[in-house]
Amino acid sequence: MRGALRCAFALGFSCVASLGAQADPIADNLNVYRMSPPLAAYTPGTNARGHFDKRTFQRTGEKLLKLNVVRCRAPFDKDGIEENLDNAAFAVRDQKTFGLSAGWATLLNASFKGTYVEDVTLTFTGTIYEYTEDKLAALRRRCLGSANPKGDQGRFQFQIVRQAVGRFEYQIKYTQAASANLKVDIVNKLAAELGGSGEIDRAGKITIPRGAMAYPLWREDW
Repeated sequence: MRGALRCAFALGFSCVASLGAQADPIADNLNVYRMSPPLAAYTPGTNARGHFDKRTFQRTGEKLLKLNVVRCRAPFDKDGIEENLDNAAFAVRDQKTFGLSAGWATLLNASFKGTYVEDVTLTFTGTIYEYTEDKLAALRRRCLGSANPKGDQGRFQFQIVRQAVGRFEYQIKYTQAASANLKVDIVNKLAAELGGSGEIDRAGKITIPRGAMAYPLWREDW
């Protein structure tokens, strides 16, 4: 399974790596992508169609997975997403902090025409869920009638293999040139870029208390 995951990650990443931006440490450590729309549309094992947003990657270096159609939403534990999933491997990650791509600082500085942001970091606290290869194939058979249906040639199909669920905290580190009023405008700009769903504080932190990121297995690898 690990070998297959590495191949799938290389395939998905190759779609955006050629654009020239550096790899994002959050993806390197968690092997996940930010999703749009957010958590409610996904569960580990879900079959869907979607694409990587190249514009976001070109501007920020962040890999954003955009959902077009959910084909099959795998069942969850009824007590909630943070509970153990049936036959899922998972690992708890307690307040792991990663520096994000320098593209976020570049974008924010360009938006306000100055050098006001030094960097942006992301702290993740939560659980990473991952289904085994056998479990994924069983979910595909249940949903699609086959683990690898012939003649099903829809583009950009994927299945969620790994999902990171929990608390995401984006922290802006300002330069001394940023005034108090400008800091407010900058953090609001970042929140808007992230989809506007987070809680914002005066220190330049955006908190998404219940968020998720996903790692997709693309159709070609089924």
